[in-house]
Amino acid sequence: MRLLQIWLGMTIVLYIITGFEEKLLFSTSSGKIKELNIKNGKVIVLGNAESKVFVLAYDNEEKYVYVPRQTQGQIIRFPYPSNQTTEFEIVVSEIDPGGIAFDSEHSHLYWTEPMEGKIMRCNTDGLNKTRICNDTVEPAALTIDKGHRWMYFGQGIPNGTIHKLSLEGEGHHIINDQASWVFGIHADDTRLYWMDNSMGDLKSAWFDGTDIQTIVSTNSFKLNGDIDVNDEFIFYTSSTQILKINKNAGEVPIVLHTDTERVHGLLFYKQESKQI
Repeated sequence: MRLLQIWLGMTIVLYIITGFEEKLLFSTSSGKIKELNIKNGKVIVLGNAESKVFVLAYDNEEKYVYVPRQTQGQIIRFPYPSNQTTEFEIVVSEIDPGGIAFDSEHSHLYWTEPMEGKIMRCNTDGLNKTRICNDTVEPAALTIDKGHRWMYFGQGIPNGTIHKLSLEGEGHHIINDQASWVFGIHADDTRLYWMDNSMGDLKSAWFDGTDIQTIVSTNSFKLNGDIDVNDEFIFYTSSTQILKINKNAGEVPIVLHTDTERVHGLLFYKQESKQI
């Protein structure tokens, strides 16, 4: 009995509570990169890209945010999350970046060059630049279906189309021929989502382009920007606001944040946190 009491007195029991902090990173018209805490609404400025930034991408393995600086013709990156001051690093330059996407499985950065009609790829250090596609008019927003290893992109023109091709540029074909000014597009495990800026409609479809659904009509011509998704919601930008809406059609959107500037790029991030 005495030995049992001594053992109990020396034993420390740790209760580990695991939770998640959900953040939205977004860019504004002045080039600021900001962070929105979805739970409490707190906004902080992470840095200033000093350029128009219309989209953001994330490397889940190395923990970097990739930022296309359209004015300077560069794609830069910075570590996130980080307890230090944000420092930008140039990855690739002398380009005309439009949409970007990151393939963490093979550590490849993809981007569109709208004026050249190209889709390009490089390593995380900017080396091994490879042309994936060069036969499309104004390719804009870009996303990767990581599970099936396909790429999807829209066009920044009226009467545009949505394209599907492999990450090596093979099997290129059109899956939707009615998608205008697509500046926001994202793939989850089962469906493709995009913002058609002609009428301001947020839409979704199967990966083959069938079963097209309108999630919400914003009735805002060319005022909407980037989109991102989590398991349940779609996040999108409209003028100075960031909104979320359930993936099921017919739901009412909720305003998460109203900024003092126009909001463009958007990136959803879930960070695991532990309490002992």
